[in-house]
Amino acid sequence: MVASLVGVGEGMKALALDLSLTGTGICTPDGRTLTIHTKLRGLERIGRIRSDIFETLTAHRPGIVAIEGYSYASKGRSSISLGELGGVIRWELWRNHWLYVDIPPACRAKYATGRGNAPKDLVLQHACTRAGRVFEDNNQADAWWLHQMALAHYAPDDPLCVSMPVVNRRGLAGVDWPEIAGFDPPPYQGGTK
Repeated sequence: MVASLVGVGEGMKALALDLSLTGTGICTPDGRTLTIHTKLRGLERIGRIRSDIFETLTAHRPGIVAIEGYSYASKGRSSISLGELGGVIRWELWRNHWLYVDIPPACRAKYATGRGNAPKDLVLQHACTRAGRVFEDNNQADAWWLHQMALAHYAPDDPLCVSMPVVNRRGLAGVDWPEIAGFDPPPYQGGTK
């Protein structure tokens, strides 16, 4: 299915989510980052995170939402709750007709550092260097990278899109980007942008 997107010619508005039970990172279309913290537990926690995310979505009305995909290497009880959160958010996006893309964690790490198996601290360090600012936590840094990847794919000329080396840009190729009517993404090979 090909979705149509209003305003593709004027620039893509992307919002990014790094889902977490203890600190969901968000990067808004203007590049600002925030973290949703809650001490709630169980379904009440999932409901609060869902509500805060959709309040942010409604305020910013992005053309696409970039979500960090599931980490299949995760273990333990929290991985089940995180899967529930991911399912609720994806279902709500689908139900409300928000276009979204799942970005595998290894692709995000590859884009950020040039290595698909880079640890979160290195991803955070590279985000601070590329963005020229300090992030509150690695959830915000991950959301910023997801936002950067969406911009690199859909709006590489956007002033917020940072230039990345070719080896890092290979992380874009591992993402199943949704097609948007009237939009032809640039190739990933060659150049730094």
